[in-house]
Amino acid sequence: MRQFLIFASIYLCLGVALVFLVRENPATLLAFVYLKTMNLAGSLLVYAKYLGIFVIIGLFLTRHLGIANRVVPMIYAILGCMLFSSAFSLWKTTIPYVVPFYADEMLADLDAWMHFGVDPWILVHQFSDMIPANTVVTLYFWMWTLPAIFLPVIIATTDTDPDRTKRFLILHVICWIGLGNVVAAMFSSVGPVYYDRLLGGVRFADLNLALETSGMSATKLGIVQEGLWKQYVENSQTIGSGISAFPSVHVGVSAVFALYIYERSRLLAPFAILFLIAICFCSVYNGWHYAVDGYVSIALIYAAWAALRRRNVAFAPMAPA
Repeated sequence: MRQFLIFASIYLCLGVALVFLVRENPATLLAFVYLKTMNLAGSLLVYAKYLGIFVIIGLFLTRHLGIANRVVPMIYAILGCMLFSSAFSLWKTTIPYVVPFYADEMLADLDAWMHFGVDPWILVHQFSDMIPANTVVTLYFWMWTLPAIFLPVIIATTDTDPDRTKRFLILHVICWIGLGNVVAAMFSSVGPVYYDRLLGGVRFADLNLALETSGMSATKLGIVQEGLWKQYVENSQTIGSGISAFPSVHVGVSAVFALYIYERSRLLAPFAILFLIAICFCSVYNGWHYAVDGYVSIALIYAAWAALRRRNVAFAPMAPA
């Protein structure tokens, strides 16, 4: 976990340097980083009772190794997660200033072609009468955050397998940086909910109407969607800002979590897979993503996991703390 913290610190420094190179008003960056970090600290407090369960179980199961051998890595993991997530936001918000949004028309056409000429949002909104809007928000925001952002903390406090620990730290990084920064820059896109605002026209006008009818627009998720577009238009940078559709990091990190649970417990694996399917569904339902965004994320994460398992790729051997 010490290497993860060091890596997160370097990632953050590089993000700071990038923003100073390509963004206007870079002096506001330090304030942003501070606020983002404090926001994540607040999120950690919100999830403390859930993380506490993992901590207690982890300390009990690994008590023969000594409490310090669990507590110290946990502290490294917490700090690493906070810095890593702050760094990711810096990189994500900078993508359209390096590679302007261009791929949406291609992705939307591919999405429709893959679903026999029908936009996937139409298919999922057939169930809108059965799905409370707040349920989507709970899944996509609150339930997703714990395994997505704080998976290294869960690993540090509950996992005694060094090879698996190293493997999933690598996979965690691959997902956020590989998918969320590198591939996202290669296919810079805004997603269905912003398609018409970016390109003009009314191709997804019915989607926005469906979001209003289903109540999604009035939820916190809908408010965030409006705020993200406003921040993009105003060239501003605030906590959690940044638009990037392809590929879906939401789905990608859910796939990482599902694979981790699969390796830890075949009994719990079906629940993790259902969670992955639910996040993939919600990502299309809320208009943030084309379905292909999720499909590609799952395929890339599975391929990376299979390669890591096959070649047993890992970080250099680490001391327990």
